[in-house]
Order: sequence, then structure tokens, then C-alpha cells
Amino acid sequence: MNHTDCLLCRIVNGDLHARKVIETARIIGVMNDAEPFSKGHIVFFPKRHTLRLNDMDDQDLAEILVVIKRVAAAMKLENYNVLQNNGSLAGQTVFHAHFHLIPKWSDSEGLKYGREFRRELDHGEIYQQVQEALARLAS
Repeated sequence: MNHTDCLLCRIVNGDLHARKVIETARIIGVMNDAEPFSKGHIVFFPKRHTLRLNDMDDQDLAEILVVIKRVAAAMKLENYNVLQNNGSLAGQTVFHAHFHLIPKWSDSEGLKYGREFRRELDHGEIYQQVQEALARLAS
């Protein structure tokens, strides 16, 4: 993707106006005026273009989480979700890694989801794959 076509890169470059809630040398947090789930819905993203969470710089990732925590405290939030989608099947529609801070003010505002457990799933193969990959990384 040409980064000039990326919505969040356009905000970083100043080509697109957004209400910045917070900005550091590494990340930006803006009000989600386009598709808010509740009052105070904020989107946080690294200034450096990256597609998804596993492509993010570790320092950007750490800073985003610290800033989300700080903003949630400033908003005096007791109930909220932090949402981060990776890939279109997982609901990502803007292909620049980003996090949503979604306040949950009432039952009707905020993120809504159904909790449907799938207890019949067997995690064995994936568990083994992850253990082997982590062992290789550690050596």
C-alpha cells in the first residue's frame, strides 16, 4: 500500500484533520468521529506505518498501551474496552495498526459482543506450534 493512501498516515502527515487527544514522538490518539461506538471513543496508532500488531515496533506498542492507560484514567473510566483487530477476517478495516479505547457508559453504548464458548475445540496442535516457535526464539 502506498502510505499516502493510508488514512492514519494522512493524519500523521497533517493531510487529514483529526481531533488529536494526545500526541507523543511515537504515537497519536484521535477522537473517532467517523465511526464511534460511544462518547469518548478514541483511536491510538503509531506514527510509523505498520500493518498489524505483530509488525509494530516494541517501543511503539509499549507506549501506546501506557498512553491508553493514561487517557482512560483521565476520562475516569471504570468500564471500557481496548480493541485491536488484525486482518480483515478479524474486523480490521483500516490497514495501519491501531487500538480503540471504547468507553462503556451504559448497556446501550460501547462495544457489544456475544460470548459463545467453543469448549469442543482442541488447542493441542497450536499449543505445540507456539511452544516450539518460542523455544527457537529463546535459543
